Amino acid sequence: MQDKIISNLQGIRRQMLKILGEVSSLTNSPMAIEEAIDDYWHPKCDVFQTDTQWIVVVELAGVEKDEIIISVTPEFLRISGLRNLHEDNAHAFYHSMEIETGRFDRRIFFPDISIDKENPKVQYHNGILKISFSLSATVERIIPIQ
Repeated sequence: MQDKIISNLQGIRRQMLKILGEVSSLTNSPMAIEEAIDDYWHPKCDVFQTDTQWIVVVELAGVEKDEIIISVTPEFLRISGLRNLHEDNAHAFYHSMEIETGRFDRRIFFPDISIDKENPKVQYHNGILKISFSLSATVERIIPIQ
């Protein structure tokens, strides 16, 4: 019975997000909500740039290093994996359940700057994943006037 209620609530949530997406697409600044429709949770992250690097820091508390998958396309960086914090216990009664578990997926689109996407530096410590990309030097060439 409880599973059916949860399934129904998830279905209602998906329908509401689809309607919101349709209404949003009619405005001048549509919202990016496609990630909210899927069944994955999306970890929080900070994305920033220094003079020499483009850096992504992702909060993945409780995720084992072997459960993290990092991939790169020409357009985006993708971090995905699995977080299981609780043993399956069908007889448990949760009073509060705020920590998201299960499959996660996060895509961070690369900015329109020159980045060395082939050689990122990856660190994982105390549940914080840090991925650093070196900024490629911009070559400016002077063109003579004929």
